[in-house]
Amino acid sequence: MKVYCTFETFLHLQIFAYNIINMKLKTAFLALLSLALSAIICQYKGDAWEEKIRSAYYSTTKDSVPVYIKTIVDENGVPYVYYAMYNNITAGKQYNPTIVSNYAIDYYNELTKKDDSAVKKKFLNCIDWLAKNINYKDGYALYTFNWQHPYYDSIGSNWTSGMTSGRAIEAFSDAYLLSSSQKYIDYSMSLLRGYYQPIQSGGFTYKGPDGWWYEEYASINLHTPKVMNGHVFALQGVQKLWSITKNDSAAFIVQQGVLALKNKLADYSMPNGWSYYDAYHKVADEKYHTIHTKMMKELFETTKEPVFNEYYKKWNASLTQPYIYRIVSKKNRSGLILYGLISAVIFALFLLLLTFIKKRKR
Repeated sequence: MKVYCTFETFLHLQIFAYNIINMKLKTAFLALLSLALSAIICQYKGDAWEEKIRSAYYSTTKDSVPVYIKTIVDENGVPYVYYAMYNNITAGKQYNPTIVSNYAIDYYNELTKKDDSAVKKKFLNCIDWLAKNINYKDGYALYTFNWQHPYYDSIGSNWTSGMTSGRAIEAFSDAYLLSSSQKYIDYSMSLLRGYYQPIQSGGFTYKGPDGWWYEEYASINLHTPKVMNGHVFALQGVQKLWSITKNDSAAFIVQQGVLALKNKLADYSMPNGWSYYDAYHKVADEKYHTIHTKMMKELFETTKEPVFNEYYKKWNASLTQPYIYRIVSKKNRSGLILYGLISAVIFALFLLLLTFIKKRKR
């Protein structure tokens, strides 16, 4: 009887151990399957879904370039921005001429595809706002920001922007193409003359023998970040104006901007094929790296400078790698969070399915 009990106990223990091992194997298999399915989903949807994760993540951290602003369109179709507190700076509600220009350009692009009176009205309202808010100086014009931008706390509450002038020039050029009204070229030419003003004198241009750099966040204290996409947007707006007017001054401004960028590109490129957002070597997130890559392609097409094609290929290669490889190698926290969340959801669904199947068998 004693031997029988011992054997029976051993048998129960063996069955118990088998069930434990079997359960662990099933769990491990389901975990691996969840990770694999999540990787497949992320390959196709990761870049789009990651934007939502990134927005939430940046609201609580200072990783890369934050999305801590909310853009609202008023009843006239003109956008304004609410800047939440960041770096202990609260700019609050502001009509930012850069954002107004961006919306105007987007409205114009819509109109090139379909004539829509409502969109045209919004476009013209944005253009009117930009025209009314130009700050004319002695023979030139700029857009002046009398509030402090939260992202770069080294920039005070009285600054200007080359990107803003470039985007506004592009918007005014679009307005001219739509209406043939000379006043829009006149606005653009006033802003163009602002490119000649050195940053030390309240302009936004760093002048040097290696080209002119058009600062996105320009301040006379010279503690500025030299944001790459801001410089490119500044010169691309002038390219648009030159394409219409063939103005020699516009051509010169573009040439100087291209020269500066060619000489500085290496400083914005990481060894792993990714790009930096600014001269402080803030790593560009996926959104801005994609913008940088697209800009290189556009600049190569317009200037035929081989260096832009070189960086386009280099930076684009990192975008065509598998999504999971990208987020792991770049330590992309918002991407890793997304991958983990999708994997966890799939794993939980598998466990619920197994539980349901077991209950049906009883």
